[in-house]
Amino acid sequence: MQKSKLIVLLLILFYIVYFTLVGFLRFDNFYAGRFDLGNMDQTVWNTAHGRIFQLTDPNGTEIISRLAFHADFILILLAPFYFIWENAKMLLLIQSSVIGFGAFFVYLISQKILKNNLVSVILSVTYLLNPALQHSNLYDFHAVTLATTFLLAAFYFFLEKRYFLFLLLVILSALTKEQVWTIASLFGLYLFIPQLISLIKKKVFVKKELLIGIALFVLSLLIFYTLVWKAIPNARGGNHFALSYYSEFGTSPGNIIKNIILSPGKTLNTFLQPDRLEYLKQIFLPLGYLPLLSPLILIFAAPDLMINLLSNNSQLHQIFYQYTATITPFLFIAAIYSIKQLKNLFPKIPFTVFSLFLILSSLFSSIEFGPLPFSKSPNILMFTKPLAYRSTVENFLATIGEDKGVAATNNLGAHLSHRQRIYTIPTGLNKADYIVFLLNDPTAQPSLDAQIKMAGELEENKNYIELYRLEDFVVFKKK
Repeated sequence: MQKSKLIVLLLILFYIVYFTLVGFLRFDNFYAGRFDLGNMDQTVWNTAHGRIFQLTDPNGTEIISRLAFHADFILILLAPFYFIWENAKMLLLIQSSVIGFGAFFVYLISQKILKNNLVSVILSVTYLLNPALQHSNLYDFHAVTLATTFLLAAFYFFLEKRYFLFLLLVILSALTKEQVWTIASLFGLYLFIPQLISLIKKKVFVKKELLIGIALFVLSLLIFYTLVWKAIPNARGGNHFALSYYSEFGTSPGNIIKNIILSPGKTLNTFLQPDRLEYLKQIFLPLGYLPLLSPLILIFAAPDLMINLLSNNSQLHQIFYQYTATITPFLFIAAIYSIKQLKNLFPKIPFTVFSLFLILSSLFSSIEFGPLPFSKSPNILMFTKPLAYRSTVENFLATIGEDKGVAATNNLGAHLSHRQRIYTIPTGLNKADYIVFLLNDPTAQPSLDAQIKMAGELEENKNYIELYRLEDFVVFKKK
């Protein structure tokens, strides 16, 4: 094995170990919530028990299809892992492992295009240090985070012309979230347009690539349309919930797309808002803005960039969540092609210079807005503020039968999701068999004060009795 490849694999192993342990500690200390680890965990757990793609409505009390929110069907494919270990931590382990292994495909793509060991290793390091990638890894579990590696792998196998693996990875990517089908359609365009041009010019073309590209383009757009316009609205009894994020452009998918295109001034003005520009800085700076030199590759990132930048939900244009997952792979691919362009223009510049530039940009960004312990705003509460009586809480929660409906604060939800009926306070207060509070979350929704008030009111509720109390942990049981 090449020394450079071995170095990358060792770095990946270190990444997986660190982020898996941190993810486990966040879970153990109740920093991971029902939103969204618990929702994902319940969907996978239900599927493993034969209730395919079901969960309790996160905003209500009914048992519904996960399709009412997202078409992340890959959760169904994750269910067999619960036969090995039926625990929400399995999802955290899978997430860190899959994301970490994306660095190997960054290395392989770089070697294929640049054919230089040093810069390929450095690009892998910058991938593992990427702030947006690390934040999405730590923010509980989301199926779409797996698409980061799947898309990198798909691009590599596309370069290698190994089309079975390419299509498999593209499909796996698209199964992580409904809008990823638009990226799959762009892969189809990328595949068939060069062959179509050759055919029109009566030059040599590859029929297989032409047919695969056309089929992938058409089928991907058809599936995207079916999911967003038909399947998800039918499952929820109304439009996709995320359409409200674009209310200033319209109320239906068609109107929103039309108004975005026909109102370029309004669209551009939204892009240029200070928070959007800060978001763009934070995703491009770790690679020294090199991806901007390869706009054709960035077209693959365009669907999610548009979704994020035009949203009125501020979370979508921040790097602290999962919303950069399908943007990140194409930033790295674009950076690789940009280095190739610069190397062709300035052949005397050694790869050492590019490597130094990348590592400095990456380290600076990691310190400025990354989650690691040495950064300015580290994500380390699981180390600095562990819950002293976490084992007692966990042991008590384990005594609540899976057949019981439970209403709980969000910070307890991921620990109670192996049941068919789990509600997030204040939902389900009069319906649950058990009501469970952990009153230590200053960012709680509703507010911590409101939750404390609810717990106090339950002491006077004739339908419930206080079953257990330990500091901020309070349990009520229905009479």
